[in-house]
Amino acid sequence: MATSKYIIRKNKASLNKDGTTLILLRLTHRGKTTYFSTSISIPIKDWDHENQCIKRTLKGFTTLNMRLNKFRQTIDDFVNKAIFEGIEPTVKYIRKKYENRDNKRKQRKESRDFDWEEFKDIFVEESRRTKKPSTIRSYTDFLNVLELYKNNRKIKTLDFEDFTMDWYYDFMDFYIYERGANNNTFGKMIKTLKTFLNSATDSGYNSFTEFKDKRFKVYQEEVSHIYLNEEEIQQLLDLNLCTDKKKEVVRDLFVIGCYTGLRFGDFKQIKGTNIRSSRLRIKTNKTGQVVVIPFHPIVKSLIEKYNGEVPKPYCNMVTNRELKNIGKMAGFFDIVVQSRTHGTERKEKTFEKWELLSTHCARRSFATNLYKQGFPSISIMKITGHKSEKSFMRYIKVSEDEVASMLEIHWNQQLNQAS
Repeated sequence: MATSKYIIRKNKASLNKDGTTLILLRLTHRGKTTYFSTSISIPIKDWDHENQCIKRTLKGFTTLNMRLNKFRQTIDDFVNKAIFEGIEPTVKYIRKKYENRDNKRKQRKESRDFDWEEFKDIFVEESRRTKKPSTIRSYTDFLNVLELYKNNRKIKTLDFEDFTMDWYYDFMDFYIYERGANNNTFGKMIKTLKTFLNSATDSGYNSFTEFKDKRFKVYQEEVSHIYLNEEEIQQLLDLNLCTDKKKEVVRDLFVIGCYTGLRFGDFKQIKGTNIRSSRLRIKTNKTGQVVVIPFHPIVKSLIEKYNGEVPKPYCNMVTNRELKNIGKMAGFFDIVVQSRTHGTERKEKTFEKWELLSTHCARRSFATNLYKQGFPSISIMKITGHKSEKSFMRYIKVSEDEVASMLEIHWNQQLNQAS
């Protein structure tokens, strides 16, 4: 009967330059032996000979052992199928079946116009014609991380058929447990990968769809971002910043954002022609949607301060740095606890509120304050440009106490109407 066993060679000639050695599967039948390469190399000290597995001391051992189990099952399936068909499973026969399998995979690659390595670059270049620069950056960020993964795992190339559940778990080990990323960042990487693979599938370049398995999921958890309430926005306005022009412009633009819901990137394109009859009409940069926003009295006074224009914004990095300094000056010292999940481990970090101030906080403040005032969500979405209520609700940062207060106000209004 054919038997299989994993082995590693310990002689000096079999060691790689980095000191690792290749794991081989040895198949024996009637005194004849052949060896199959698993393409997995590990340090000798991390191999458990007795239990035929990689020790827990090696990072990514779970995924690597899954790959070994799958590889052995492939060979065992050839043996069992031969026996079932009445064919003697000689090492020569099993070797030929395995090589035919590899040849078929190569033929499938050759029959396609592009493999993964070619397709990903073409996809990015074609996307530059229709996608926003921020989207292209997310694509290149993902591909850079994928290159780091390949180098770390000593993988020369990947192809569409390699994006399996085994790959998913190994990439998770690499990105979360080894590099320290949180689940949301890992989820963004998987979401981007699925964009590539869905396009390749739709175009006929990819026929491997294990990435559509429900376990191949995009992680996403709620993060406790901050917003400023009306009183805190007024605290910013009350600051005397006339001796520091940079801080004054950053503060004023931030407050305008708190009462218009605009993204930071949209301030750069505002001109006098966008301002008509105390309203701002602008085509948003991210979605291309036209929004019309009436001026809040505070915004109107700030526009008048700059002679009917909106001051030119500083770059995002400078603006965020100055905002934190301004928030500290305004006394935003409330303690905020942010928690993020890294795999199964939940980590908490404590900040003072001013440390978390950023340009996007203005947009969240706009949406949350209107929501608390009872302004219809669908109407707020028309101004913020959100297309789905799910994405819009991520901007609403209302605490449990604030929800209770809103409910009390609602009940009091009902009682007053009834009386």
